[in-house]
Amino acid sequence: MKTMKFILALTVFASVSTAMAETNNADISEAKPYRYSMNLDIAELIKVEYLRSAPAHCSVIPARMTYKDSSGAIEVIEYLYPDTSGCTD
Repeated sequence: MKTMKFILALTVFASVSTAMAETNNADISEAKPYRYSMNLDIAELIKVEYLRSAPAHCSVIPARMTYKDSSGAIEVIEYLYPDTSGCTD
């Protein structure tokens, strides 16, 4: 019984490690800048990051989206995001 639990735990750990490795393989330097005419093929959203230099802004900030397309390839795009977290109006 202990052997079965160990094998099950090892299998789950290996699956999680593989998924995390796929996410980490998307190198930041490979990020493509978003253009209005881009046709995005998003099958699964992996991560969205807002690249703030301070906790609250009232301006446009860079953001990065990591996603899997329909063929399973991981893509990263950068775009501008209107951050209103620091606006007082």
